[in-house]
Amino acid sequence: MVSRVQRLIGPVRMRLTLIATALVLVALLVAGGVMVLVARNLLYGAADQATSTRANEIATEVALDGVDGLDKALLNLNQYVDIIQIYDPAGTLLISTFHGSTKPLGPSLAPGSETVNDDVTPAADAPEFRASFVGVISPDHGKVTVVVGTSEKPLHWLIAVIALLCGLTFPLIVVLIGVLTYYFVGRALEPVEAIRRQVDEISVGDLNQRVPVPATRDEIGTLAVTMNQMLDRLEEARSRELRFVGDASHELNSPLTTLVGLFDLAELKGEGIDRETARDVMAPEARRLQYMVADMLLLARADESGVALRFGSVDLDDLVESEVRRLTALSDFQISATILPIQVDGDGEKLGRALRNLTDNAMRHAASHISIDMATDDEHVQITVSDDGPGVSDDDKDRILQRFVRLDSARTRTVGGAGLGLAIVSEIVRAHDGTMIVADAEAGGARIGFSLPLGK
Repeated sequence: MVSRVQRLIGPVRMRLTLIATALVLVALLVAGGVMVLVARNLLYGAADQATSTRANEIATEVALDGVDGLDKALLNLNQYVDIIQIYDPAGTLLISTFHGSTKPLGPSLAPGSETVNDDVTPAADAPEFRASFVGVISPDHGKVTVVVGTSEKPLHWLIAVIALLCGLTFPLIVVLIGVLTYYFVGRALEPVEAIRRQVDEISVGDLNQRVPVPATRDEIGTLAVTMNQMLDRLEEARSRELRFVGDASHELNSPLTTLVGLFDLAELKGEGIDRETARDVMAPEARRLQYMVADMLLLARADESGVALRFGSVDLDDLVESEVRRLTALSDFQISATILPIQVDGDGEKLGRALRNLTDNAMRHAASHISIDMATDDEHVQITVSDDGPGVSDDDKDRILQRFVRLDSARTRTVGGAGLGLAIVSEIVRAHDGTMIVADAEAGGARIGFSLPLGK
């Protein structure tokens, strides 16, 4: 039973309908109670005003002319005056408009006193009245009490009619509000259902579809736009993933083919692999495979949770000096450097790797000269590596930071890397809240580097 109720009220449309209906019901109950209370006070107020006015008129006349000289017109009954009594302190009725065996409606009052009592009756089987009492001194009977009352039955009947009308109309209003709410909420949620159906049809392999954007400029339209933006990102991420997998497979295939080919050749000839082949061919290919796997693993982790950093104080000038010494030892290029004593907070090992990737890239393209330059301002420090090679065209300046991008299509895979070096630099710099620099060098080659905030 509980699960059935949960399934029934589970949809948003039903929940909104129930909430709106409940709120309207509570509001109508409060309004009905206030309406009945106001109507009661108005009816009682009108009755009290009428009886009090008549009682004071009679008391004034009695005080001047006495009870016996009272103008009989003041004893006429009307809508709010149903009974009039005048009696002395002993309870003797001097005047009563109620026929039959009667008694005073209440106790005697001192002259000048006035009060209102309800639920008073002149006899055991008589109806109840709401009456105004006025005490006065008459010339002929002394102290007397003037009472003018109105029957409570019509008042109660009118109040009951108002309550009955509320009880009959309010449920109809609640039902109508519930039906209208269910209908209009359903109309409002139709775009959501259309979005749900479209999303349900979108599969992992078909991310080019988009959800319909309703013409209404509301939260649902914003939701549709946001979902389409999310699908754009998913499609691009999947395309990037497929491209990465395809390029990685292509790059890994080269060293694996070399190694497997040598193994197959050795097995076919029934001979072992000689030491020179292992040293000159297999070892470089294995290392290249190892470095490539490490680079791809770093990039995969960067995509998942960013580059893991171990922050500490890093002397950038020491990194640049170390790289200058390495370049001098490994190459015949002319090496120049502009070194500034600058310290930042960062991961020294990752920043060193980024700088090494930049210099390795310069070594592959330089003709005769490589320059490492440091510059700073009040907020940032820049490290750039320039070469005098062919340079990078404006159309390719953004592409070279992408993975597996190599602008020299004629270069074989045995020369240089797999096109991951600058992509790794970009990820490391981004993790340090820095920005990449790709520009033209003064010597006509490429000038590639990064800028780091001094606060990092």
